[in-house]
Amino acid sequence: MFTIKNWSLVRIDDRLIHGQVIAVWCKTKTFTRIQIVDDLVAADSFMVDVLRLAAPAGLEVVAETIENSVKSLQDNPTPETTMILMKYPKTAKQLYDAGITFSALNIGGMGMGPGRKNVFKNTSISSEEYQVLKSLQDDGVEITFMSVPGEKSKEFKDIPAI
Repeated sequence: MFTIKNWSLVRIDDRLIHGQVIAVWCKTKTFTRIQIVDDLVAADSFMVDVLRLAAPAGLEVVAETIENSVKSLQDNPTPETTMILMKYPKTAKQLYDAGITFSALNIGGMGMGPGRKNVFKNTSISSEEYQVLKSLQDDGVEITFMSVPGEKSKEFKDIPAI
C-alpha cells in the first residue's frame, strides 16, 4: 500500500474550483498543482478547460478519473504543494482505500439535495455520506468542515449520526 500523509490539502467541495478556493486557499498555502478527482469531470474536456481558466496563472490543474488519479498521485513528487479536490466523500474513501492516504480531510461546500441534512453552514450530507466519512474517521482521518482558513470550523466527530 502506498502511504503518504503530507498532502497540502485534501478537500471535498462540490463546486471544485471557485472563488473561495482561489481567493483564500491558494493565498494561504503554496500550491503548484490542483488534482481534481472526478470521473465525470475528467471526461468533459469543456469543463476541464473552464476549471483550468478559473485557476491562477502558473497553477497546474489536472482533472482525472479516480483510477488515473491514484496512479498520478502515487507518482507525484511534490505532495506538499498539491491540493487534492473532489466533489464527494465516496471519492475520498476510494482514494484512501486505493492507497492514497491522508491524515486530514477538509470539507467545504456540499449543497442541499434529496436525503441530505445540513450539518454546517453550506454543507449538507446524506446518511450514506455520513457513513463514508465515519469510515474515514475510523481509519484515523481528521475531518473538518471549514469553508476557508481562519473561519469557524466544525469537527466531523461533533456531528450526530444521520
